[in-house]
Amino acid sequence: MTGRISVMFFVWNRGAMNRVAAFVLALLTVLAPVAWSQTSQGKAERRDPLFLRFPEMAERYWVNAETNAASHKVLAIPLPRQCAFVYADAYSRGQMSQSEVEQMAVSSCNQKLGQLGPLGENYSADCRCQVVISNERYVVPRNQLPDDSYGPVSIFYRDDRGNVARLNGLAKYGALIGRDRSVRFAVDNPRGEQVCEGTFTNEAPSNGHFSISCFTGRFSGTGGYQSKTGAPNDHIIARGQTNRGLPIVMVIGLPAQLATNTYGAI
Repeated sequence: MTGRISVMFFVWNRGAMNRVAAFVLALLTVLAPVAWSQTSQGKAERRDPLFLRFPEMAERYWVNAETNAASHKVLAIPLPRQCAFVYADAYSRGQMSQSEVEQMAVSSCNQKLGQLGPLGENYSADCRCQVVISNERYVVPRNQLPDDSYGPVSIFYRDDRGNVARLNGLAKYGALIGRDRSVRFAVDNPRGEQVCEGTFTNEAPSNGHFSISCFTGRFSGTGGYQSKTGAPNDHIIARGQTNRGLPIVMVIGLPAQLATNTYGAI
């Protein structure tokens, strides 16, 4: 009797173990794509909007022989997407691990962002640097990435009394200013409400004409623009006249305080 009971227990135990193993295997099959989606959101491509937005970074990432051959390549930008007007790319040196390169990219991005000054006059969002591409794979969902170019904007103009007025917010525009003949842009106030729209029309890679209309046409202006590299961040400076013949200056790519200190004396 004892031997028979032992055999029956072994058979039952083996069957239970098989059922548990089958359940675990099925669970892993379901969860594996979820876990993968949290670490990889698809392969980065040379013509993706992010690389069109920052052509000098694209050159290092895809073309430059030294950086392109690095064992680890990482790109960090501030998120949410409307904050992505600076970037930091980092490449492995020696025996650096992937996590070390990622930490270097985020640290460099935060440093660049901090050097430009406070963003509160332009953004209601909390802009924070984050790794978005690591070793040619996206690590955040694509719907969180910028699908166009964004940047803080400040518009300075004189009103009918001769006083200098200022409008702050953020601009969204086509990535290929200077290469496309005409690029449309829009300006939102810090609350996310669109208040202006306009067009850049290029004459050369770094300059051309602009037109802008704000507050459903109650205020407008035209003039010329220049794209400037560095000093201290890539930005666009546009100067012209309002529809009343008064001066107007628009700065895209510099936070309000820095834009005021640099270009606010019109």
